[in-house]
Amino acid sequence: MKPAPGATPALPVITEYLDYRSYLKDFFKARKAAQPGYSMRTFARNPSLGISSSSFMTNLLKGTRNLTQRQRLQFAKALKLESRQAEYFDFLVQFNQAKSIEEKNFFFAKLSKHNTSQAKLLLEKQYEYFAKWHHSIIWNYLGLEKAESAPARIAKHLAEELPAAEVEESLKLLLDMGLIAKKANGFGLTDRHLVTDKVFMSKVAKAYHREFLRLASGALDKFPPEQRQFNVLAFTVSNKGFLAVKERIHAFLQEVREIIDRDEDMNQVNVLNIQLFPGARIP
Repeated sequence: MKPAPGATPALPVITEYLDYRSYLKDFFKARKAAQPGYSMRTFARNPSLGISSSSFMTNLLKGTRNLTQRQRLQFAKALKLESRQAEYFDFLVQFNQAKSIEEKNFFFAKLSKHNTSQAKLLLEKQYEYFAKWHHSIIWNYLGLEKAESAPARIAKHLAEELPAAEVEESLKLLLDMGLIAKKANGFGLTDRHLVTDKVFMSKVAKAYHREFLRLASGALDKFPPEQRQFNVLAFTVSNKGFLAVKERIHAFLQEVREIIDRDEDMNQVNVLNIQLFPGARIP
């Protein structure tokens, strides 16, 4: 909501963010609106920060520089965050800068303990959902007309059989998220769709993709050729050609979605993985 004419723009609230760089950008924007002479350089000149390079803040906001432990604490002070907000900022920086999924899980749990945080209000369950491959597969499976409802029987229909206890946990998660509902003869999908913002997905995408790449590797041996499709194409291309290929992949995925939307009498859940990555390149 925009402030009333003449009103001082409110500073952003740190607990509404899942990316500290986005918070900093909005903080500087709000400060400049209230005080036109204010800038990143004004902030960086704070002697307590100990920033010697004039390009530090620019590189930090671009994501090419990170904050050290000392800088995390000094930034919280310079931003004048009270103790709970300063703690959230500290965990948020570590969450964004974490290199492994285990670290991200740890710091996300810390963020979710703040009752008013975006992590707790919106994404706590979604983070758990994207951590394991079978949650999305089970969700899609339950959309089939003759889907089983008993966890042990559901487990036998999955591409990789799971213990019934894990299927039970998945069903509970999907119920908690409102993605499925109990019916007289089992479970059914609700009208609710899973919506995630771009910043959140960037935090879980690597682990999510690795889960399905692992499934794809196993599918080579588990399923006969008529039940799978694997192709590899190695090619040379210019930067312009590379962007054109990416656009064509996006268009193809949209075509697949249209086929799925028109389809009827579904009796299987499939996974489509498309990978495009450098094999060699000249800078």
